[in-house]
Amino acid sequence: MRNAPQQHPATHRQHGLSLLALLRVYSVFLLALPALPLALYLIEPDLKDFGVPLPLEGLLLLCVFLVVLCAAVLGHAIVRTILVPLRLLVEGAERIQAGEFGHVIDLSAAPRAPQEFRRLMDAFNRMSATVAQHVETIETTSRTDQLTGLCNRRHLMSEGYRILSVALRAGRPCSCLMVDIDRFKQVNDTHGHPIGDKFLIHIAGCIASAVRESDMVARFGGEEFVVIAPNASLPEARKLAERIRTNVAANPLDVGPLRLNNTVSIGVAEYDADPEFGSNLLEDMIEKADKALYRAKQHGRNRVET
Repeated sequence: MRNAPQQHPATHRQHGLSLLALLRVYSVFLLALPALPLALYLIEPDLKDFGVPLPLEGLLLLCVFLVVLCAAVLGHAIVRTILVPLRLLVEGAERIQAGEFGHVIDLSAAPRAPQEFRRLMDAFNRMSATVAQHVETIETTSRTDQLTGLCNRRHLMSEGYRILSVALRAGRPCSCLMVDIDRFKQVNDTHGHPIGDKFLIHIAGCIASAVRESDMVARFGGEEFVVIAPNASLPEARKLAERIRTNVAANPLDVGPLRLNNTVSIGVAEYDADPEFGSNLLEDMIEKADKALYRAKQHGRNRVET
């Protein structure tokens, strides 16, 4: 599972020198280091005139050693200021590549990072948060019906199969309800599609408010809805269907002065270990519920059939 998006920290104040300033300091230092042995070489004749013995060769070697040592120490310090934030950036990129969208780099882990790298890490955190938000939006859109807010058919077929598989492994029943709005075409033809869309949204809300928390409700297409009811035998699922039917009928849609009385027909089926339709148990259960729905339509609508 993807990590939940994290809130990236506020932009930190930029501390320390910039990378360019560090390199300039290092360059100036390298240019200044030969000044010590050069000075010794220039003043050596004057010191001899005053009778001051000067072991020039030994001092020159010492100065060269100090020059090399100081250059190495300063260079190592500069490299460390670059490598630490660079390592954090690489690790952050690898985590996002692994699916940890929203990963945040802790800027306090690189307190001596040059300003350029601190700005880069801060920009990385903002980008990571944006990517996490976009991925979450895409995932939500891919599994949600845009009109009703219920699960869409694609998500129903994947998540519904998972729910059914869990019930099978636990030895528990699982049932399916196919719900169809009665005479929905008449609503569209009489009042127009905008009212028809409001009607669909209203019916979807009535269905969702009547099911159990463990049930899955999805828009199957058009004016049809499917409810996957885990741990519900056929008699229990029929009671659930009656509760949905009653709730829909008891809540007409009021649009201004217009009142739309609404009813639904529902077909109910429990999964069968020996499927007759489709390629798997879920498709078979949905198809059997659809056939039960067809009988409910034939027998006068606003009823439940199994």
